[in-house]
Amino acid sequence: MVAGGDNGDRDGDGQNRGNAPDDAASQAAARSLQDLLARLPVARNRADAGVTPADVQPVGAPLRTNREYNGLDVEEPVAPALAQSPGQSPGQSPAPSPAPARIAATAAAASASAGETLAPPRPDADQGSRPSRREAPVLPRRATRISTGRIIWFVMAFVAPVLLGAAYLFFIMPDQYVTEFRFSVRVPVGNPGSEGRTSNGSSVSALFGGNPTPGTDLLDNFTVADYARSAQAARDLNTKINLKALYSKPSDPFTTLGANVSQERLGRYWKSMVYSDYDVTTGLAVVRVKAFTPQDSLSIANSLLALSNQLVNDIGDQSQGDTVRFASEQVNRAKQQVVDLQNQIAAMSRNGAQSPSIGVIQANTNVATLTRSNIAQIQAQIEVLNNQLHNPEAPQILLLRQELAANERQLAGAVRTANSDTTNAYNVLTTNLANASQVYSSAQAALSYARATAASQRLYLTTYVRPTLPESATAPDRLIDLLLLIVVSGMVWMLGMLVRNSIMEHGL
Repeated sequence: MVAGGDNGDRDGDGQNRGNAPDDAASQAAARSLQDLLARLPVARNRADAGVTPADVQPVGAPLRTNREYNGLDVEEPVAPALAQSPGQSPGQSPAPSPAPARIAATAAAASASAGETLAPPRPDADQGSRPSRREAPVLPRRATRISTGRIIWFVMAFVAPVLLGAAYLFFIMPDQYVTEFRFSVRVPVGNPGSEGRTSNGSSVSALFGGNPTPGTDLLDNFTVADYARSAQAARDLNTKINLKALYSKPSDPFTTLGANVSQERLGRYWKSMVYSDYDVTTGLAVVRVKAFTPQDSLSIANSLLALSNQLVNDIGDQSQGDTVRFASEQVNRAKQQVVDLQNQIAAMSRNGAQSPSIGVIQANTNVATLTRSNIAQIQAQIEVLNNQLHNPEAPQILLLRQELAANERQLAGAVRTANSDTTNAYNVLTTNLANASQVYSSAQAALSYARATAASQRLYLTTYVRPTLPESATAPDRLIDLLLLIVVSGMVWMLGMLVRNSIMEHGL
């Protein structure tokens, strides 16, 4: 009996020592459950459920995880889970404590108040073949709530820009009407001087890979197309039709021009309201003008077309004016030279006491010329008679020799008179006068040609598509603009959220 009692005591002590690790694990699980219940939103309702921290006793098995509840059947060893009461013997099985029931009730009440339901314990299919195991309740999850900062950022970055942009596009922004005209600067085929300009324009057009059509001037087309978008065109239109007043009609502060803006601001605004382009391949140019009413758009386009035509005429007038002025200067110089030579010859005739008269000089010159001709003929006759008669002393030959000697004496006197200084000066003056007269005649012909060219329109602007009154507005495209605004606003909102989440994640 004593030995059995001792053995029983030793068995009880071993059992108690074997249960010590299980009691430590149960106490740790109980403390974890107490911490969890303290963080639940319904911790303030524990008093109503009748549960106090002293009621929470360590359970026999550790709590199952959600993964184990979702299909993992882990067999757990059956171990005494509750602490022994003070009057209980060591060999007696411990009595169940009401604490687990109250803990389950408290967890159920907390889940019900948070809007969640606890998963019911799964029944064991084979209670007889496997050891019993205890099901723990599913831990309630914290309800997800959208913070006020996210809502404010969504409204500021997406909702407000889209609503304001839509209101501006559909209720405030005015319609824009477009008037278009197409033209080409050409040279008349029968116009004086058109051949040179046409060949030059064709060569340059062919150099750029274009179609060298007759009458096309590449540089003039570029000039008119560039003038249509220039600040000078805006100033000319403002002087002609008061362009500032036409673009100050809408009440939209973002599109209106204003009546008192500077010339620089007018030039920049005009570039945003007009489009011009020149196609080198076809040699055709296009100009589009935008305005806020159909009548204003047509009026601006017609005025710009008239100014472009005037610019083309000014280009031709300037070049032709330079040509006429140069030809006039040439004529004046040639005429003055002729007059000077004529005055010098007249002065020689007035000085007859000191030198032979002009008539004597001219007569001697004619005599010398005639005598040389006679001498040549006589020498030819003597040569013929010598070949026929073979007698140098023949009467016919002697007679011809006497005539030859008389002509030679006459020629010597005429040449002596013609070789004087006065005769030489006269000959120089008469030669210069003939040349100056010829130059003067050529200069007069060039002047007549330049004047004829300047009198005609050397360049003209061919408008093959004339401006017409627009019937509907072509701008703005409100749906496309609104879609772009939505996309941009959404990107800004998403970028802000990414930055915010990155800051919150890294704890910056």
